[in-house]
Amino acid sequence: MGETLSRAAPGWLAVALVAAGALVPALRLPVLAAVAVVALVDLARQPGRPAGAAVAWIAVLPIAAGLAAGLIPDPRVADPGACDEILAPPVLRRLFQAAVVLGVTAILALRMGGRRSLGIVLPPDRRVTALAAACPLLVPIALVVGPLLAGPFFGEVRLGLPSAAALVPAVILAVANAALEETAYRGAAQRWGAPALGRGGAIVAQALIFGCAHQGSDIAAGGLLILAGMVLAGLVAGVVADRTGSLLLPFAANAAIDVPIALALTCRLV
Repeated sequence: MGETLSRAAPGWLAVALVAAGALVPALRLPVLAAVAVVALVDLARQPGRPAGAAVAWIAVLPIAAGLAAGLIPDPRVADPGACDEILAPPVLRRLFQAAVVLGVTAILALRMGGRRSLGIVLPPDRRVTALAAACPLLVPIALVVGPLLAGPFFGEVRLGLPSAAALVPAVILAVANAALEETAYRGAAQRWGAPALGRGGAIVAQALIFGCAHQGSDIAAGGLLILAGMVLAGLVAGVVADRTGSLLLPFAANAAIDVPIALALTCRLV
């Protein structure tokens, strides 16, 4: 047991660095540089698919890149009259962040085993696929419950929805966010990191970083509760991805739940 933990220690250092960068934005570029150097050295010295504890540095590189891309300031909340602007500034920002994460992941996947190594496959159990197909039903529930739950932590949230067209940019933003999060956390960090951290360790590691990444200056109160809640959400999503062998269900649920969050960025009444 002690020998296993010793071998995993360098991998947990990568996790700790990226978690620190998630909590402290000023650290994100130095953390990205450090993770990229170790990951690239590891890729260069192993001709096949990388193995060993150092593979954890490769596994968290997409997250580190996404956090660095997230340093772009949040655009000003749109006026309700601009709710149906498909490429509103918040949408463009998240599309850029998703492009960075997915681009880095795609390049690394050439050495790490392709999309299957990330869990980008249909689940073998058709019931899981059916559950994923039903996830859009969560959207109206999330639109009602989301602002109520967000109030104590972010202040009053009133969503302007003057037309159904306002849902289009919100859905685009939500899908982009779900794609980058599930690919980077439950895909790269969890599945690629498992050989270095252990299967359970990788689930815990991605959940810890996931929780840290959801801390921000917009939180008015209850930061520790949000941290705990997001770590728990990351654990649940990680276990689901692990048990189903696919990112499909976590992605579908993430995108559906993110719609009110997206509306808060593109169509919030302040």
